[in-house]
Amino acid sequence: MTPNNGNYYKSKTLATQKKRKSETAIESSASTSFDLMVQYHLKFHLILITCLSMANRVLSPYSCQSRNLFVVRNLLCSRFFHHSRPSTALLYNFPSPQIPNQSQFAPFDFNQVREFSIFPDLRRLWLRSPSENDKPVIDATEIVQNEAKPDSIIDGEERLSNQDPEEIYKELKDTLKGENLSHTDWNAVNEILRCFCQSGWATNQALSLYIGASFFPFAAKKFSSFFIKRCKIDLAKYLVSLGPGNEADRFLFPIFVEFCMEKFPDEIKRFREMVDSADMTKPHTWFPFARAMKRKIIYHCGPTNSGKTYNALQRFMEVEKGVYCSPLRLLAMEVFDKMVSTEELYDVAVIDEIQMLADPSRGYAWTRALLGLKADEIHLCGDPSVLNIVRKVCSDTGDELVEQHYERFKPLVVEAKTLLGDLKNVKSGDCVVAFSRREIFEVKLAIEKNTNHRCCVIYGALPPETRRQQASLFNDQDNEYDVLVASDAVGMGLNLNIRRIVFYNLSKYNGDKMVPIPASQVKQIGGRVGRRGSCYPDGLTTTLHLEDLDYLIECLKKPFDDVKKVGLFPFYEQVELFAAQVSDMSFPKLLDKFRENCRLDGSYYLCQHLHIKKIANMLERVKGLSLVDRFNFCFAPVNIRDPKALYHLLRFASSYSQELPVNIAMGIPKGAARNDTELLDLETKHQVVSMYLWLSNHFEEERFPYVKKAETMATDIAQLLGESLVRVYWKPESRNAKKAEPQENEKGYQRPMSLIKLREKKNEEKTRPTQQLKTVTA
Repeated sequence: MTPNNGNYYKSKTLATQKKRKSETAIESSASTSFDLMVQYHLKFHLILITCLSMANRVLSPYSCQSRNLFVVRNLLCSRFFHHSRPSTALLYNFPSPQIPNQSQFAPFDFNQVREFSIFPDLRRLWLRSPSENDKPVIDATEIVQNEAKPDSIIDGEERLSNQDPEEIYKELKDTLKGENLSHTDWNAVNEILRCFCQSGWATNQALSLYIGASFFPFAAKKFSSFFIKRCKIDLAKYLVSLGPGNEADRFLFPIFVEFCMEKFPDEIKRFREMVDSADMTKPHTWFPFARAMKRKIIYHCGPTNSGKTYNALQRFMEVEKGVYCSPLRLLAMEVFDKMVSTEELYDVAVIDEIQMLADPSRGYAWTRALLGLKADEIHLCGDPSVLNIVRKVCSDTGDELVEQHYERFKPLVVEAKTLLGDLKNVKSGDCVVAFSRREIFEVKLAIEKNTNHRCCVIYGALPPETRRQQASLFNDQDNEYDVLVASDAVGMGLNLNIRRIVFYNLSKYNGDKMVPIPASQVKQIGGRVGRRGSCYPDGLTTTLHLEDLDYLIECLKKPFDDVKKVGLFPFYEQVELFAAQVSDMSFPKLLDKFRENCRLDGSYYLCQHLHIKKIANMLERVKGLSLVDRFNFCFAPVNIRDPKALYHLLRFASSYSQELPVNIAMGIPKGAARNDTELLDLETKHQVVSMYLWLSNHFEEERFPYVKKAETMATDIAQLLGESLVRVYWKPESRNAKKAEPQENEKGYQRPMSLIKLREKKNEEKTRPTQQLKTVTA
């Protein structure tokens, strides 16, 4: 029966609506189920993040030290958090959970995930590198893959670990083109090679095989390019398993050596010859005649004012031929005015202040004297700081060593009552120690102005004759000069009747900043008081200011340092041999190259040569000087901070290079200095004359024909300096201060202006009209 069309469509519509409601309900149920599942997963994920982050934080401090913990730490991060690094592995493997009802969940905000602080921190930890040696983080995916290595790869790694490096290099050399590495392996091998190129261990090991430190980066870069182009998969895998660091460096280094021996034989040979020419590892072998003798070394070991130098000089006075070596040549002048030579044969030699072996600039002179003096007996006088190193030197040379220990005749006492910052409290017999020329004259003027005392002065820029004259003036009890103001020069080589040492301060300017005076220097200066047989046998010391007293006490209580190394500097013959092995270069660069490549053993260091280098740079403008001439001129005794003295040295070298007689070409004033500028000029003139006499002893006599004139000038200038210091009443100036206008007196003295200043003045006068014209135009 045909249904009624109206009823039929009506029933059809109702059926469709019921079906749609049913589908909507199913979709709604599915949507709810999906939301619940996502929320469940997120909750689970947050719990997992928290646990793994805690594990990571625990493991991360140890991951650089333990390879196993290093692997676990990265495995946790990369294996589970695939959004940190994509991975094809399953996130986690567990049965599908039963979806709970909506009522079982608390309200959940997805922003918790974004604001959750553990995940970003965990990502940072996963990407971080061990701080120990900047190794890159090992990819945990690779570790997981390596856990199941094929037997062939394992066998290959065992073979490589035991294979001769020469065979590995031959295989690389015979391989025209390496196998295609994965992108990850290629990056890892490159990183390992980069670390090898920057390895300090490899650089040092290469030096022993005559691959220089300056050449190593170039050779290592060439080796890296060679290696990466010919590397096979098994070799790459083994290298990656070692990781960047010591293990990979030790594996690669022998292969690198084979590569260098084949590719750079000329460079290795040249560097070997250069290093051999700069070999300073056995300085005791430099003096074969001294080694052929059976020398007796007597070490008079003790503090200042203990009688050690006196006992050594008693033996010196008994022999017909002896030599005395002293740092300031003051006591040497009182004994005999001699210069030490390692060529002459002596009965007795005395080396005073032997602790100067450790001086960073001049220590080599004491080392040469100790190693090279040809004397049956050598008496060393000094404190205990270098006793152990002298024992080692005598063991190397085969000399007999006799030790004689001394104690101070009178203990050194620190006065708790300082001068309270007032120089009016200075007493007769005091020595006020300051550490700059300006301070010395300021103290002298202040004492003489505010008290009835008269002061003598001693400082390093004075000639030895003037310092000795000032010392005699102070020691004489029958005159009015009863106070001494001195620099640290008072600490060596002077016999002075001092009642009390007063430190004006205990810091000095080292050219860069104010630094405290070293304890050894404080002890050396403070110990000058309390001489046996003087009118002040008790040793007293104190400070001007109360705040310096604690540091003084600390320095005096401090034991002597145990010196481990002593200074060396090459002879000319060594520099000449070294110069023959390098390409043509200037003398200053040659000295730097020698310092870079010289070899020393653990008992010696190379002395600083900044003084020598500055003179060498100045002499570069002088043409025609041989290497030996430049070497000798660089050792001339000149104050490199005095421009006028340097100018005269340059003039001497220019005349010598032109094969002309070297003239002093310097006038001498007829009277004492009237101000500090003239006093500075006298100091410079004496330095120039002394330099001329020194050069005449190191070059041909006919090239320096005015030796007698120079000796007379030196005596006259020293006398003028002594007269000038007696009448000083002016404030001190600096050598680098602006020069005063030339002054002329009734005796015809006129202080010459520096040639550099004259040129600058002329240039200024020429440019002045032009500047005025520009101003008017503007």
